[in-house]
Amino acid sequence: MGPILARVLDPVRDQRQHRATMTRIFRPAPPRRPVPRLHQIKSPLSRIAYALPEGAAHLLQLDHGRVRLRGATADDGPERSGPRLLWWAGGGGRELVAEAGARGMLLSIPAPSLLQALPVSPIGEQMQRTLSQDLELSPGAPWAASGLLEGFAREAAEAEAGAEIAASHYLSLLLLQLWRLARKDLVTPGGAPQGLSERFVLLAAQRARDHLPVGHYARELKVSRDRLGSAVKRATGLSPRAYLHRILLRDAAELLAHTGMPVSRVAFRLGFADPAYFTRFFKRETGQNPAAFRKSLRRTEAAAQTFAAWP
Repeated sequence: MGPILARVLDPVRDQRQHRATMTRIFRPAPPRRPVPRLHQIKSPLSRIAYALPEGAAHLLQLDHGRVRLRGATADDGPERSGPRLLWWAGGGGRELVAEAGARGMLLSIPAPSLLQALPVSPIGEQMQRTLSQDLELSPGAPWAASGLLEGFAREAAEAEAGAEIAASHYLSLLLLQLWRLARKDLVTPGGAPQGLSERFVLLAAQRARDHLPVGHYARELKVSRDRLGSAVKRATGLSPRAYLHRILLRDAAELLAHTGMPVSRVAFRLGFADPAYFTRFFKRETGQNPAAFRKSLRRTEAAAQTFAAWP
């Protein structure tokens, strides 16, 4: 290229480089993924409130003092005193009100971080079902989780190499420990503050896919089958067996609607050894076999998308 042509092209090249530089400078940054946040509750001199945002679960290790959960429009909930370990599956615009002198740690975990911390295994599925419920664990529970919370806080606060990885592992161990404590409390008489029906509901969320008879739940909860049946019927309007079936139907509908799994795989995922029996069970309860249910759901979704695309 001759010197004259180079001088002619230089301004064009400079303009292109300028545009590229300005694009890099003013390109909007990708949205940051929400991360877990830890609040230290350090004996405030007066009452203080912490917002529990939607789209996140919240774990409170209350070492000392009193707290109350307050809704956006509802009255204050019952007061809890420490030591206690509390888990709320969702915030829903509520806030935690800590009285003067309260001490503890409040960990808010966004839904994506929660799902990422759960193992991809049958145990992970059990953990997810258990942690989808609010939990109030026995007074001795906080000390079983305090070391893991402190480790998470330390890694989250420091900028050491690999701190993010270490914090994610602490979070996974913390959720595993919380699940273990919930399982232990559910089958220990007097261990969990919840009543019999609430303990059954939480236990059923963990073990519905095991297809255990109602008598097995009664034995684990140390009550007679008749007492369990009357308590669950009074609280849910369903018998224990019908409640277990409702959980299986809900999970089946979710898998059929949101995955491309074959019906036989859905059946095995839900603990049915025989896919044909799963099909009969599903049709008896819903009036449709699983394949027809999935097809009708897709037709409904396609019609809704077509309508939404109209001007």
